[in-house]
Amino acid sequence: MSKRKFPMGQLVATLAVIELMQKEGIKLEELFALHVSGNWGSVSEATCADNELALVGGGRLVSIHKAAGRRVWIVTEADRTRTTALLPEEF
Repeated sequence: MSKRKFPMGQLVATLAVIELMQKEGIKLEELFALHVSGNWGSVSEATCADNELALVGGGRLVSIHKAAGRRVWIVTEADRTRTTALLPEEF
């Protein structure tokens, strides 16, 4: 696994994400590991640039990863107290 680029704080996930991961036998920890290593997944170029700036100057970090054909958003708050996994429709 790549080096952690930032603190993630408390890790939380919505019930929908937990159910999806359990149903498909996917480990949510793997998505969190991608996120914390700076792998932003399928975000736009603008969001990627915002994330890179947020690593240095602070700000929210967002990544989007596929799991069982669904997009799962991973969001770390600007103060790094919490990282949440959720489905796009839950935002």
